[in-house]
Amino acid sequence: MKKIAYISGGIGGAKLAKGFYALKDIDLSIVVNTADDENIHGVKLSPDVDSVMYALANMQGEFGWGQKEDTFEVSNFYKEYHKQQFSIGDKDLALKLYRNQMLNDGKNLTEVTKFFTDFYKLSCRILPMTNDVVSTSITTDHDEVLSFQEYFVERKAEPVLKEVKYNGSNNALPTSDVIKALSEADKIIIGPSNPVLSIGPILSIDSIKNIVSGHTSVTVISPFIDQKALKGPSDRNFRDLGLEPNINGLQEFYGGMVNKYIVHENESSGTNIQSKNILFSDETIAVNLAKELIK
Repeated sequence: MKKIAYISGGIGGAKLAKGFYALKDIDLSIVVNTADDENIHGVKLSPDVDSVMYALANMQGEFGWGQKEDTFEVSNFYKEYHKQQFSIGDKDLALKLYRNQMLNDGKNLTEVTKFFTDFYKLSCRILPMTNDVVSTSITTDHDEVLSFQEYFVERKAEPVLKEVKYNGSNNALPTSDVIKALSEADKIIIGPSNPVLSIGPILSIDSIKNIVSGHTSVTVISPFIDQKALKGPSDRNFRDLGLEPNINGLQEFYGGMVNKYIVHENESSGTNIQSKNILFSDETIAVNLAKELIK
């Protein structure tokens, strides 16, 4: 049975994660970004972890975040006291409240995540990239410094990026589970998540980057089709930082750590570039690509 380590952000990465999860002949570990984590409504959010978990449990909301068929009574009342764009569904909030309780009781984020993956009977490992605090901050072209949630939710990812920092990554350590999953993997797949805001934080932890860089089979799935983002602001983020939102920019961003790139059909070709359908309009497309990637 092949061991697959899949590196993922939230909504975009979760779509291909469902493709891997549908395969029954692999040992799947999903290493997830936690630099978006923040305390909102008084509870700790791990949005990328939850997006992947909800997707695999077939309970994700219609926009890829939160839980399906949720209500927002608590969040709407909360906004009477404190105006903000961010909303948390009531069922989603219940999970986050219990996460808070477990963290306050001394469990770490990996242990808490395992509790929920076991609760939802998921047959793979969802691994936060670290139990330490890493937080993405954005400096805009007007020299404002924004947290990830301020940039992404409150400001709707509209400000132009001047600089992105992954605060705390110099001192953060990956968990032993993450090191084991990446070191023992037959293949490492980097999902079609935002390279700057979702994958960048994971690779900013030196020991993770060193394992990935030294691995013999690392594949990146492009988040771009026709130089536009599959989801979110990744194309604008690349342009803001002087990169092209295409194979050229991806090769510059990932440097020498990648063996193969997957781009959309007929977009590019080369010795280490393959073109496949990466528009995951339904789960079958994700499953088919996952099958190709594990060969």
